[in-house]
Amino acid sequence: MRRLALLSSLVLVFGCGARPPAATDDGGSPTEDSQAPQPDAGTEDATPLDHCNATDPRASAVVVSAQPEDGETTYSDFISHATTSIRVFGFEMGYGATLDGLVAKAKAGVDVRVILDGVAEVNVNTKYKTQLEAAGAKVEWSDAQFTYMHAKTMVRDDVEALVSTGNYSRTYILKERNYTARLTDVSDVADVKSLFEADWNRTAPELSCTRLLVSPINSRDRLVALIASATKSIDIESMQYDDSAVKKAVLERKSAGVAVRVLLADPSWISANATAGSYLVSDGIPARWLGSPDVHVKAIVVDGARAYLGSENISYTSLTKNREIGIIHEDAAALAVMQTTFEADWAAATSF
Repeated sequence: MRRLALLSSLVLVFGCGARPPAATDDGGSPTEDSQAPQPDAGTEDATPLDHCNATDPRASAVVVSAQPEDGETTYSDFISHATTSIRVFGFEMGYGATLDGLVAKAKAGVDVRVILDGVAEVNVNTKYKTQLEAAGAKVEWSDAQFTYMHAKTMVRDDVEALVSTGNYSRTYILKERNYTARLTDVSDVADVKSLFEADWNRTAPELSCTRLLVSPINSRDRLVALIASATKSIDIESMQYDDSAVKKAVLERKSAGVAVRVLLADPSWISANATAGSYLVSDGIPARWLGSPDVHVKAIVVDGARAYLGSENISYTSLTKNREIGIIHEDAAALAVMQTTFEADWAAATSF
């Protein structure tokens, strides 16, 4: 009976299961060379797969790259392919290839729209807002309903989305551990676009059927469900580790015999990680911290078979108060990038 109840709860939490009828018409960081994947032939006209559950299969593979090794290339390449429109969610804009690319596209007549955090990062973002607007882009401050606009996601030409765990400044891209994921599945792209339009117009998004992890709508439940699905291993690499529901789910899996490892940011940078490390060690969970590259990433790999990455930190504010965007995927090549990166970082890290 307990096994049946667990399976039922995972179905409910990971997603709604059936696609509804189509419509008719914490913050993050305190400062916070890949070829462009192209949509499959006919993707735009193909009937989307069911995409109500976080782990529903995609029509095209997720392509993951790791920073700082891949540098700014993923961002600049993504922007360079835009011909009609670019939509950008951003916690913190910064100098470098992303800003330069957006400015160039706006000057070339591409419809560039950007939502920037107007709470924690308003002082940093103001000068970049001015530069973007001078080039012809449209820029809005984030909706005050969110503690932070912490998402780091773009969509271009309605055919491709880029989900990032890191901010757009060259400084941070070149010194922090982060991931980017390029999405060409038609449903994923449509959902990112729909979410952007809702936030731009200050309306409630319609996301009852989506693969995306979106705070404050479904991120916490979907991360807990991902962790609860583990049968062999859980590898977490995260800037923060401070949400009670996630910590409880991890401890339950560890108690059930699942091998758990947690890699956090240097506690001299994120002071709460000293307590988090002690908590993990006291529960028999191997925990380490890494200072170079700085661990800004937010990622979880379960059983080597599925993984989360996104802007959501493992914190209550990030999962329930902010605007955040992430994904769960099961693509083998993308998983290999994440698992290889984790192993290298784990080997270089220091135990708590």
